[in-house]
Amino acid sequence: MKYNIINFLQGLFIILFTPLFVGIIKKIKANLRGYKGPSIFQIYYDYIRLFQKSNIRSENSSFITEIGPILSLAASITVAFMIPVFYSNDNTLGNLFIIVFIIGIIKFFNTLIGLDCCSTFGGMGSSRELFLSMLVEPVMFFIILFVYFETKTFNIFNIASINAGSNPYNIGHILAAVAFFIVLLTENARVPIDNPETHLELTMIHEAMILDLSGKDLGFIELASQIKLVAFITIFINIFMPVGLGTSLSALVILKAILFYIVKVILVLLIISIVEIIMAKSRLFRVPELLATAFSIVVAAFSLNYFI
Repeated sequence: MKYNIINFLQGLFIILFTPLFVGIIKKIKANLRGYKGPSIFQIYYDYIRLFQKSNIRSENSSFITEIGPILSLAASITVAFMIPVFYSNDNTLGNLFIIVFIIGIIKFFNTLIGLDCCSTFGGMGSSRELFLSMLVEPVMFFIILFVYFETKTFNIFNIASINAGSNPYNIGHILAAVAFFIVLLTENARVPIDNPETHLELTMIHEAMILDLSGKDLGFIELASQIKLVAFITIFINIFMPVGLGTSLSALVILKAILFYIVKVILVLLIISIVEIIMAKSRLFRVPELLATAFSIVVAAFSLNYFI
């Protein structure tokens, strides 16, 4: 019973603190650019404003636009409860393949929403999203395969516990982390894959799919995408930066693990911010080159660890 409670609290932690982490990355980017920027709590106010507004839907849209945002949010919340945050125990729910498939549900409904509104931009964004998804899948598969050979398990809770109790930091591990980081940027529409700060029609991917949404629908989709980002960062931390993860239900250990988690998330957000500041968005047909590089990196990591 106590393990179920702590796992529930971990998922709730991600959901409640996701807007704060997004606010932090916006604040970091603003400071790096030399201006003050919004408060780190601004995202909470934005959600309050969105959830108080009514929905405006295209007369050509179907039930997909009506149920898609809430189902996308439900999938992201499900993922939040399937990954360790500050404590890892023997949990059967954390299979990496299941997590990846549930994340795919978010993408599935987002692309359907983009097509359902009958907008040219929506269809363009959906086609680009699925094009990139096709290229990401082989990289993700090899990363999971690498992690399995390293830990002999697909369960993220067990992977985090094993890596936290050992010293997995070798060249292959670092290369796999770089490949996963590229996947993280791609799956969450970050620079250089996409620019989440603009609505430039000729370049946007994620924003194009949700361009016709408003009110609660937009709030649900935005929250789902942001939870997905924090979930990806948490998975990245669990696999490649598990130091400080709690493995016992001691108040001091849990408090220390929470502090370690927050510091690691802010570190990853800082790296993402630096990448987005120093790089420009790539042309769409240059993105496959980046993902091919990620694939080569993870294959090299696999080869270094198990064949050389």
